[in-house]
Amino acid sequence: MKCSASQLGFTLIEMIVSLALFSVVVTISVGALLVLIASNQQFQNEQSVMTNLSFAMDSMTREIRTGSNYYCDSLTGRNDGPNGSKIFSNDSTNNVLDSDKTKDCSDGNTNDRRFTGIAFVEGGQSVTGVADTKIVYYYDAVEKNIFRRVSGKSAQSIVSSGVVITDAEFFVTSTEKLDTGDTRQPIVTIYIEAKDVADPAGKTYKLQTTVTQRTLDL
Repeated sequence: MKCSASQLGFTLIEMIVSLALFSVVVTISVGALLVLIASNQQFQNEQSVMTNLSFAMDSMTREIRTGSNYYCDSLTGRNDGPNGSKIFSNDSTNNVLDSDKTKDCSDGNTNDRRFTGIAFVEGGQSVTGVADTKIVYYYDAVEKNIFRRVSGKSAQSIVSSGVVITDAEFFVTSTEKLDTGDTRQPIVTIYIEAKDVADPAGKTYKLQTTVTQRTLDL
Protein backbone atom coordinates (compact mmCIF):
# COMPACT_ATOMS: atom_id res chain seq x y z
CA MET A 1 0.00 0.00 0.00
CA LYS A 2 1.27 3.41 -0.94
CA CYS A 3 0.66 6.46 1.27
CA SER A 4 0.72 9.85 -0.41
CA ALA A 5 1.51 12.90 1.68
CA SER A 6 -0.02 16.15 0.40
CA GLN A 7 0.81 19.60 1.77
CA LEU A 8 -1.98 22.18 1.64
CA GLY A 9 -1.30 25.97 1.79
CA PHE A 10 -1.05 29.25 -0.15
CA THR A 11 1.37 29.80 -2.91
CA LEU A 12 3.55 32.91 -3.03
CA ILE A 13 1.45 34.35 -5.87
CA GLU A 14 -1.75 33.87 -3.85
CA MET A 15 -0.20 35.61 -0.84
CA ILE A 16 0.91 38.59 -2.93
CA VAL A 17 -2.53 38.93 -4.53
CA SER A 18 -4.26 38.68 -1.13
CA LEU A 19 -2.00 41.31 0.41
CA ALA A 20 -2.55 43.60 -2.56
CA LEU A 21 -6.33 43.28 -2.28
CA PHE A 22 -6.19 43.80 1.48
CA SER A 23 -4.05 46.93 1.03
CA VAL A 24 -6.50 48.37 -1.49
CA VAL A 25 -9.48 47.75 0.80
CA VAL A 26 -7.71 49.22 3.83
CA THR A 27 -6.55 52.29 1.85
CA ILE A 28 -10.07 52.97 0.57
CA SER A 29 -11.57 52.43 4.04
CA VAL A 30 -9.06 54.70 5.78
CA GLY A 31 -9.53 57.37 3.11
CA ALA A 32 -13.31 57.26 3.52
CA LEU A 33 -12.91 57.44 7.31
CA LEU A 34 -10.64 60.48 7.06
CA VAL A 35 -13.14 62.19 4.75
CA LEU A 36 -15.94 61.50 7.23
CA ILE A 37 -13.85 62.85 10.12
CA ALA A 38 -12.98 66.01 8.16
CA SER A 39 -16.60 66.51 7.11
CA ASN A 40 -17.80 66.05 10.68
CA GLN A 41 -15.24 68.58 11.94
CA GLN A 42 -16.29 71.07 9.27
CA PHE A 43 -19.95 70.54 10.16
CA GLN A 44 -19.22 71.11 13.85
CA ASN A 45 -17.30 74.31 13.03
CA GLU A 46 -20.15 75.55 10.84
CA GLN A 47 -22.69 74.70 13.52
CA SER A 48 -20.62 76.53 16.14
CA VAL A 49 -20.40 79.68 13.99
CA MET A 50 -24.10 79.64 13.11
CA THR A 51 -25.07 78.99 16.73
CA ASN A 52 -23.04 82.00 17.82
CA LEU A 53 -24.50 84.17 15.08
CA SER A 54 -28.04 83.06 15.88
CA PHE A 55 -27.53 83.76 19.58
CA ALA A 56 -26.13 87.23 18.85
CA MET A 57 -28.92 88.02 16.39
CA ASP A 58 -31.66 86.75 18.73
CA SER A 59 -30.23 88.75 21.63
CA MET A 60 -30.22 91.95 19.60
CA THR A 61 -33.62 91.54 17.94
CA ARG A 62 -35.37 90.56 21.19
CA GLU A 63 -34.32 93.77 22.94
CA ILE A 64 -34.54 96.03 19.88
CA ARG A 65 -38.08 94.87 19.09
CA THR A 66 -39.38 95.86 22.52
CA GLY A 67 -37.35 99.09 22.68
CA SER A 68 -38.04 102.63 21.47
CA ASN A 69 -36.28 105.90 20.55
CA TYR A 70 -33.85 104.27 18.12
CA TYR A 71 -30.62 106.14 17.39
CA CYS A 72 -28.43 104.70 14.64
CA ASP A 73 -24.97 106.02 13.75
CA SER A 74 -21.54 105.20 12.31
CA LEU A 75 -18.28 106.90 13.23
CA THR A 76 -14.56 106.57 12.52
CA GLY A 77 -13.68 106.75 16.23
CA ARG A 78 -15.19 106.55 19.69
CA ASN A 79 -15.71 110.31 19.87
CA ASP A 80 -19.19 111.58 20.66
CA GLY A 81 -21.64 111.52 17.80
CA PRO A 82 -23.99 114.32 16.77
CA ASN A 83 -25.94 115.93 19.62
CA GLY A 84 -23.68 114.25 22.16
CA SER A 85 -25.09 110.78 21.53
CA LYS A 86 -21.88 109.10 22.81
CA ILE A 87 -23.13 105.92 21.17
CA PHE A 88 -19.71 104.26 20.87
CA SER A 89 -17.96 105.78 23.88
CA ASN A 90 -16.69 103.07 26.23
CA ASP A 91 -15.77 105.44 29.05
CA SER A 92 -18.18 104.29 31.76
CA THR A 93 -17.84 107.64 33.52
CA ASN A 94 -18.97 109.64 30.50
CA ASN A 95 -21.16 107.57 28.17
CA VAL A 96 -24.69 108.14 29.41
CA LEU A 97 -26.89 108.34 26.31
CA ASP A 98 -29.58 110.91 25.68
CA SER A 99 -32.82 108.91 25.80
CA ASP A 100 -34.75 111.38 23.62
CA LYS A 101 -32.46 111.46 20.57
CA THR A 102 -33.48 109.48 17.45
CA LYS A 103 -31.71 109.03 14.12
CA ASP A 104 -32.16 106.96 10.95
CA CYS A 105 -29.49 104.97 9.09
CA SER A 106 -31.41 104.14 5.94
CA ASP A 107 -28.20 103.35 3.99
CA GLY A 108 -26.30 101.61 6.77
CA ASN A 109 -22.59 102.29 7.18
CA THR A 110 -22.11 103.86 3.74
CA ASN A 111 -18.57 105.16 4.40
CA ASP A 112 -17.21 101.92 5.89
CA ARG A 113 -16.45 103.59 9.20
CA ARG A 114 -14.96 101.68 12.10
CA PHE A 115 -18.03 101.82 14.34
CA THR A 116 -21.65 101.28 13.37
CA GLY A 117 -24.57 100.47 15.62
CA ILE A 118 -27.89 101.32 17.20
CA ALA A 119 -28.96 102.65 20.59
CA PHE A 120 -32.50 102.38 21.94
CA VAL A 121 -34.47 102.84 25.14
CA GLU A 122 -35.09 99.53 26.89
CA GLY A 123 -38.68 98.34 27.00
CA GLY A 124 -39.13 98.23 30.78
CA GLN A 125 -36.42 98.23 33.43
CA SER A 126 -35.51 94.55 33.78
CA VAL A 127 -31.97 95.04 32.44
CA THR A 128 -31.00 98.63 33.17
CA GLY A 129 -33.04 99.08 36.35
CA VAL A 130 -33.59 102.72 35.46
CA ALA A 131 -36.38 104.14 33.31
CA ASP A 132 -35.50 105.63 29.90
CA THR A 133 -32.02 104.10 29.86
CA LYS A 134 -30.56 103.20 26.48
CA ILE A 135 -28.90 99.97 25.38
CA VAL A 136 -26.37 99.95 22.52
CA TYR A 137 -25.43 97.24 20.05
CA TYR A 138 -22.52 98.10 17.76
CA TYR A 139 -19.94 96.57 15.45
CA ASP A 140 -16.22 97.39 15.74
CA ALA A 141 -14.53 96.80 12.37
CA VAL A 142 -11.03 96.85 13.92
CA GLU A 143 -11.70 94.34 16.69
CA LYS A 144 -14.11 92.50 14.35
CA ASN A 145 -16.64 91.96 17.08
CA ILE A 146 -20.17 92.96 18.08
CA PHE A 147 -20.61 94.58 21.47
CA ARG A 148 -23.52 95.35 23.79
CA ARG A 149 -23.41 98.25 26.21
CA VAL A 150 -25.87 99.66 28.72
CA SER A 151 -25.74 103.47 28.99
CA GLY A 152 -23.28 104.39 31.71
CA LYS A 153 -21.43 101.05 31.64
CA SER A 154 -18.63 99.40 29.66
CA ALA A 155 -19.27 97.34 26.51
CA GLN A 156 -19.27 93.53 26.47
CA SER A 157 -18.84 91.18 23.50
CA ILE A 158 -21.91 89.12 22.54
CA VAL A 159 -20.09 86.55 20.36
CA SER A 160 -17.61 83.87 21.40
CA SER A 161 -13.87 84.03 20.81
CA GLY A 162 -14.19 81.30 18.17
CA VAL A 163 -16.00 83.61 15.75
CA VAL A 164 -14.65 86.64 13.88
CA ILE A 165 -17.23 89.14 12.59
CA THR A 166 -16.03 90.33 9.19
CA ASP A 167 -18.89 92.77 8.60
CA ALA A 168 -22.09 94.04 10.20
CA GLU A 169 -24.65 96.63 9.12
CA PHE A 170 -27.59 98.30 10.85
CA PHE A 171 -30.31 99.81 8.64
CA VAL A 172 -32.82 101.90 10.60
CA THR A 173 -35.76 103.91 9.25
CA SER A 174 -38.78 105.86 10.54
CA THR A 175 -37.34 106.65 13.97
CA GLU A 176 -39.35 109.87 14.26
CA LYS A 177 -42.49 109.79 16.38
CA LEU A 178 -45.93 109.43 14.80
CA ASP A 179 -46.98 112.76 16.29
CA THR A 180 -44.21 114.48 14.29
CA GLY A 181 -45.72 113.41 10.98
CA ASP A 182 -43.93 110.07 10.46
CA THR A 183 -46.76 107.60 9.85
CA ARG A 184 -44.62 104.42 9.87
CA GLN A 185 -43.32 102.26 12.69
CA PRO A 186 -39.51 102.14 13.12
CA ILE A 187 -37.90 99.28 11.18
CA VAL A 188 -34.46 97.83 11.93
CA THR A 189 -32.58 95.48 9.59
CA ILE A 190 -29.41 93.79 10.85
CA TYR A 191 -26.90 92.09 8.54
CA ILE A 192 -23.92 90.06 9.82
CA GLU A 193 -21.03 88.28 8.11
CA ALA A 194 -18.72 86.00 10.09
CA LYS A 195 -15.99 83.37 9.80
CA ASP A 196 -14.52 80.66 11.97
CA VAL A 197 -11.52 82.20 13.75
CA ALA A 198 -9.53 79.02 13.06
CA ASP A 199 -10.18 79.38 9.31
CA PRO A 200 -10.13 83.12 8.50
CA ALA A 201 -9.69 82.44 4.78
CA GLY A 202 -12.50 79.90 4.69
CA LYS A 203 -16.25 80.02 4.28
CA THR A 204 -18.18 83.20 5.09
CA TYR A 205 -21.44 82.81 7.00
CA LYS A 206 -24.17 85.41 6.52
CA LEU A 207 -27.26 86.19 8.56
CA GLN A 208 -29.90 88.90 8.19
CA THR A 209 -33.13 89.79 9.94
CA THR A 210 -35.62 92.65 10.08
CA VAL A 211 -37.64 93.72 13.13
CA THR A 212 -40.30 96.34 13.74
CA GLN A 213 -40.83 98.22 16.99
CA ARG A 214 -43.51 96.34 18.89
CA THR A 215 -45.00 99.25 20.83
CA LEU A 216 -46.87 101.97 18.99
CA ASP A 217 -44.48 104.76 18.03
CA LEU A 218 -46.32 107.66 19.67
